[in-house]
Amino acid sequence: MTISVVIPAYNEENFLPATLKSIQNLSRKPDEVIIIDGGSTDKTAKIGKSYNAKVFTVEHRGIGYARQKGLENATCDIVTYTDADTVVPKDWLTKIEKSLSMPGVSAVYSGYNVTDAWLVYWFYINYICPFIFYFSHILGIPVGGGQNIAFWRKKGIESGGFPTDFKSVEDFEMLKRLKTVGKVIYRTDNFVTSSGRRGNEGFSMIVRVIKGFIIYFITGKADKFDFPDIR
Repeated sequence: MTISVVIPAYNEENFLPATLKSIQNLSRKPDEVIIIDGGSTDKTAKIGKSYNAKVFTVEHRGIGYARQKGLENATCDIVTYTDADTVVPKDWLTKIEKSLSMPGVSAVYSGYNVTDAWLVYWFYINYICPFIFYFSHILGIPVGGGQNIAFWRKKGIESGGFPTDFKSVEDFEMLKRLKTVGKVIYRTDNFVTSSGRRGNEGFSMIVRVIKGFIIYFITGKADKFDFPDIR
């Protein structure tokens, strides 16, 4: 089987090199690395090309749109996603490949930790979210971050792909869709590490997240639920 790694990016020249370096150091190398550049005005595209990634420049229309463009441009059997501020462990793809080799599995996802974050946000992501992810999965509700999900490309297309109008929680929606075409696995042993910059907003971010999640789980939409424009 072949594997594509897709990275949405928008003005990520400061974080992207570490992400691409961690992908270079993987024990199981990807067959292609794709960067979906949302019209960056910095060196994002140039950096991507310097690491031999395929760079596709698209309209800057939000994360759901960018992730879907990654799916449309991927050519491999498996499509994996991470973010441009994220470092992946050396055996990341090895574990993903093993999970997706199991019969009837459409997708696999895992969690993430953050560094250099506001203390409240750091504690929430690193110590509370893993329990939320785990127990939500047990309840049949796959909840995971887009910086650590993978699925069979054909299954992703069959499920309908990412919601292109979603400005957030596009990852939740995609996992829900993938569950309709196969088994979705949650791994507790394949976390990635992201920056903690989301926490820089302070308590206003917490209010936004709670409000956005309530709207999403009641209406099934997230076209109005947005974060500051950092990707």
